[in-house]
Amino acid sequence: MNRKPQWLAVVAVLAVILHLAIVWAVPRVVMSVAMAKIGDTAALNEFTHPPRATDASRAVVRPSPDLAYSICLLDLSQGPVRIEVPASAPYTSLALYSSITDNYFVRNNREDGGLQDGEMIGVVVTGPADEAPANLPEGLAVVSSPTEKGLALVRRVIESDAAMPGLDALRASSVCTPYGN
Repeated sequence: MNRKPQWLAVVAVLAVILHLAIVWAVPRVVMSVAMAKIGDTAALNEFTHPPRATDASRAVVRPSPDLAYSICLLDLSQGPVRIEVPASAPYTSLALYSSITDNYFVRNNREDGGLQDGEMIGVVVTGPADEAPANLPEGLAVVSSPTEKGLALVRRVIESDAAMPGLDALRASSVCTPYGN
């Protein structure tokens, strides 16, 4: 009796199982490594503002030297988190990522007719099982995260070196804090 078909079937099943395990595990490992690296210099639910990217820096994956980044590690296990980011020309964006690298929300200052410099991009991020808080202030959108942990990434275009002090002031006024604080 030829065992080759049985052997091929076993190998095929094992290959499918291995493939599914890798597809499931890689995003979780990548994000946990990134969050651990960022967590070395950042507190939970609080923005950190890395220095301008250079060819030697890697605070985020593939950083652009034309962007100023702000990062907030989100922990929604104790309740919702409020994020408010003042807009700056020519471009500011707020992106939210789950703990498995899924980008589940993006807003920028060019949407909805555009925001003027200093106007807020504001959200309240809730955990997967949480309800939206009652009596939200005007201008704050509710975003439900698919996971309890994740990160918020703000990107701002740097038009010139002279613009950095103004961008740093705006970055410093950004808020990432448990809702109600």
